[in-house]
Amino acid sequence: MPKRLLVLHAASPLGPEEAERLVKALDVQIAFVVLMPQVTGGRAELDRLAALGPVLEVTDPRELVPAALSFAATHQVDGVLASSELLLAAGAAVAEALGLPHHPVSAMPALLRKDVQRERLRAAGVPTPAWAIVRGPDDIPAALSAVPLPAVLKPVRGMGSIATFDISTPEVLERCVEEGRRVCSETLPTSGEEPVFQLEEYLGGDQSHPADPRLDDMFSVECLLFEGEIHHVVVGAKPPQAPPFRDAGHIVPSALPQDLRDAVVDMAEQAIRAVGAYHGAVLVQVKLTASGPRVIEVNGRNGFALPLVLLPHGYDYLTDIARVALGEQPQLPGRFSGYSMVQRRYAPLEAEEVTAVRGVAAAAQLPGVQYLVPLLDVGQRPDPLRPSKSVAYLLGARAGDLASLLDLADRVADRVVFEYRTVGAPPAG
Repeated sequence: MPKRLLVLHAASPLGPEEAERLVKALDVQIAFVVLMPQVTGGRAELDRLAALGPVLEVTDPRELVPAALSFAATHQVDGVLASSELLLAAGAAVAEALGLPHHPVSAMPALLRKDVQRERLRAAGVPTPAWAIVRGPDDIPAALSAVPLPAVLKPVRGMGSIATFDISTPEVLERCVEEGRRVCSETLPTSGEEPVFQLEEYLGGDQSHPADPRLDDMFSVECLLFEGEIHHVVVGAKPPQAPPFRDAGHIVPSALPQDLRDAVVDMAEQAIRAVGAYHGAVLVQVKLTASGPRVIEVNGRNGFALPLVLLPHGYDYLTDIARVALGEQPQLPGRFSGYSMVQRRYAPLEAEEVTAVRGVAAAAQLPGVQYLVPLLDVGQRPDPLRPSKSVAYLLGARAGDLASLLDLADRVADRVVFEYRTVGAPPAG
C-alpha cells in the first residue's frame, strides 16, 4: 500500500505544481490540512490540491493540530510535512503525537524565536554577536549598553526580513522600535501579539566573498536531517542584500574555496546541534567575518527560493524533503554543472508608488534568463517594512560560470526600468 504524506499547507514554495510532482515521483498518497487565511491561490489552488487527495480546511491556526490528528485517527499517515514556517510548530506537535520523525517539539522555541536561539547557541559555545531584548522604549538604554552600534533590530519572531532595521544611532533605534511595533502587531507570525525585538551587533562587511566582490558575505547552508544525521544539500552564495538587510536571493553553488566552505559548513553543523533540530530541512545563514564564519540564523525549513534555484541542476529539493518526511533517506543533488540564480530586485526604500515599468519583455529574451517575473505594477505601492511587498521583479538565470551569471544579472538590471513616485513627491497629474 502506498505511503501517505500529511501536509500542513499555507503559502509556501510547496504549491500545487510541486505537490503534483512529488506525488508522481514518490508514488505516494497525499492529504492536506490547509490554513485558509494563508492560501494565496484561492479556490483554484484548493481545487488542484483536492485533485491529489483529501483537503481539510481550517480558518484558525489553533485548529491545525486537532484537524490533522482527527484525520490520522481514521486514515493511514506515514509522514508529516509543514510547508511553511508558520506551521512548523503544528507539524512538530502532530508528528510527535503520531510517533513520526520530525524536528522535535522541544526544538521549536529555538527554531522559531531568535532570542531563544541565541541563548542555545551561546550555551553550546557557538560564537554569537552581542544582543539584547527590546520590548519597548524602556528597554532601549540597557540594550544600547549591551550592544555596540551599528546594530540590527529585528523581531524575535519574523519571516522574510519583516521590520528589520539598520540602527546607527540611539535616535534611530527609538524611531524603529515604534515603527516595528506597529508593523509586527499587524503581520504574521506575530499579529495580535505584543511585539518583542532583538537588537543585535552588526556582523560582516569586513570579509568579502573571495570569488567576486559583487557577491554578499552571507551564505545559505541547506541541510536535510535524517534521524539526527546531517546531510548537506548545498552551500549557496547570495547576491548583495538590499538595504536594510533584505534578502536578495540565492546562487548555487557557493564558489567558495574548499577550506572556507568547510569552515562555513562546520559552523552551521554546530548551530544545528545546538538548537536541537533532528529530522527535516534546515537552513543556516552564515556570515563571513574577519574572525571567521558566524551564524546569523537557523531555520527549521528550506530557504524559500532554494527549490527554484536547484531545479536547473536536476534536483527536486521539495520532493526530497517529502521523501525524508516519509522516513526515507534523502537522495541529494549530484555534481553541479554551471551556476544558477534566483534574484529579487527591490523597490528603493523611498519608493511610494510605481509610475512606469519598461524593458521586461526584452530583458527576458537575454540568453541564460530562465524567467523574469515583474511583481510590482503601475499604481502599486511598495511597503519597505514588508519586503515581500517591495520586490519589483524576480529573476531566474543560469550560466556556465559565476562571472557570466553575475554579468547577466547586471544586464537585466540595466534593461528593466521601474520608475517610482518617491516619498514626499506630489502625485502624478
